[in-house]
Amino acid sequence: MDTKKRGLYEKIVNIVLDILIGVFGIILLVSIYNNIQIKVLGNDYSSFFGFSTFEVQTGSMADTINPGDWIVVKYSNDIKVDDIVTYKKNGEFITHRVVEAYGGTFVTRGDANSSKDDAIGKNQIIGKVVNILPGFGIIRKTFFNPFVLISLIITLYLFGYVLRTAKTEKTKK
Repeated sequence: MDTKKRGLYEKIVNIVLDILIGVFGIILLVSIYNNIQIKVLGNDYSSFFGFSTFEVQTGSMADTINPGDWIVVKYSNDIKVDDIVTYKKNGEFITHRVVEAYGGTFVTRGDANSSKDDAIGKNQIIGKVVNILPGFGIIRKTFFNPFVLISLIITLYLFGYVLRTAKTEKTKK
């Protein structure tokens, strides 16, 4: 392989490594921010610019949302029939579809459930589901662990360092 091609490949690898380090660094910062909101500040859930994320635990919304899926919930006052909302009731977060609305009161039901839930007030609603990330729960459990993220960042950094050092050594020879 000639020197020009090798140099181009090394630049591409270094750029990809820098991008991966940046992405994992941002994920680490968001993960730390979420942990501070929940564990230090004592919030029930974390909110990032009006958005919150939850992992679905049950199949009450199957096939629309399945256990292990992640949902992105946006705070909203504009709730209407057929919106999927996340609300807090008796200390639990529930994500169901609004089937009836009466002023500031809403009746919800899981898509896979045959019966309606008890009515909830507007003040119980966290927000509307704006995005569903299928199967993201396993990724969260793997990559959103701060120790895993730090290990990945250090490994990528060291890999890049070794490549740069090897290039410097070849240049000196």
